[in-house]
Amino acid sequence: MRLASYHLHTTHCDGTVSAAAMLDAARKAGMTDLGFSAHAAWPFAASWHLPPKRYDAYLAEVRALARGDTGGIRVWCGFEADYLPGATVPDRGYYAAFSPDFLIGSVHYVASDDPGRAAEPWTVDGPAADVRATLERAFDGDGKRAVSRYFALLREMTARYGFDIIGHADLPRKRNGELGFFDENAPWYRKELEVTADAIGKSGKIVEINTGAITRGAMDDLYPSGEFLAILARQGARFTLNSDAHAPEDLTGAYDRAYRAAREAGVRELWFLGTAGWEPEALG
Repeated sequence: MRLASYHLHTTHCDGTVSAAAMLDAARKAGMTDLGFSAHAAWPFAASWHLPPKRYDAYLAEVRALARGDTGGIRVWCGFEADYLPGATVPDRGYYAAFSPDFLIGSVHYVASDDPGRAAEPWTVDGPAADVRATLERAFDGDGKRAVSRYFALLREMTARYGFDIIGHADLPRKRNGELGFFDENAPWYRKELEVTADAIGKSGKIVEINTGAITRGAMDDLYPSGEFLAILARQGARFTLNSDAHAPEDLTGAYDRAYRAAREAGVRELWFLGTAGWEPEALG
């Protein structure tokens, strides 16, 4: 089976090494497919996004690598594109000027559900202190409200926009072990998983099984959780395996664990990018 990751970051955004160094590490790891996915919020950028003035340089570097000696690795150039309503969306039309090979759609920021509140959004993926502080400012510390709003945005993004892969679908879990701002066993949360899985299954979009929280020590588990993965599989979702690597040593980190979790959840195939589009391959 092909060994791939379509979710990784380099020094063009918040990764630790260049694209060339990632490709060299992929050769050593025996990978078959490498998809670069710089953080993007076109035409805006936080400190960890690809700056707008660097888009051309990013595209040129990755595409030059793809044309060169890759050691047989298929090299793809895409973006992990943020969804922040009113500011930026993960859509092929929106990024058409850059002709990406693929797009990951991710929700990293969640604006308050109170239309009269102008506070900064909840930073779902930040350090624990930032997650706690912005949760308080945007949602008065109410984890249920914030997480419910996160999943509503994920469903909205999935239904409305043209992208390929849904990034780390249950991202609020990342800091929940440390902060305990919602109960992952509560009936309302399980209902969110069911409704979201139904929307994803109907969309035909691909869900990534993401090992990044494990390799970077943020959480000893995958996205999605085993429970959510099984619900998604029952709803007919499609899957790919991504490392969300920010460093070369994490390119295939925890993949054995991910394969095992996928099989246990009832996943029967993974999807890979080819010249004619996405294609399935049986999960052995």
